[in-house]
Amino acid sequence: MAFQEYLTLLEEIQKDLVQVTEVEQRKIAAIQAGDLLTLDECMKQEQVVTLSLRGREQRRKALLQQLGLEQLPLRELPRHSPQELQARATQVTEQTLRAWQVYDSAQKAARTLMESKLRQIDKELERRNQKKESAAPDRRQTDFRA
Repeated sequence: MAFQEYLTLLEEIQKDLVQVTEVEQRKIAAIQAGDLLTLDECMKQEQVVTLSLRGREQRRKALLQQLGLEQLPLRELPRHSPQELQARATQVTEQTLRAWQVYDSAQKAARTLMESKLRQIDKELERRNQKKESAAPDRRQTDFRA
């Protein structure tokens, strides 16, 4: 049955969202610690899970189309599910939406923190460049004493 398959797919999406949220949290810790190796590893893991989510999203859209529910918001899925699957649809929908909210929050926090650190780095580089420029000898003058 396509509806059961759709609910199973939502469970897989929810698991991927939990996994990518854990990666985002490790990424936040790496940014705070200035651990570039861990940050790089987190970004690679994030790409892998994101690709998985994209594939699942394409499959989800195809299943929704097959079910004739492509315009239906996820929140309303339980009301359009078969009677025998309404409880499971409610549970899966709530878990998926909650996992999305937690992921979205962690992603925004990581992005904000990363942008903040990058601004700090830019300011430090600019400060160092200004120091170098002010400390460099003025090469426009010639010493004729030789």
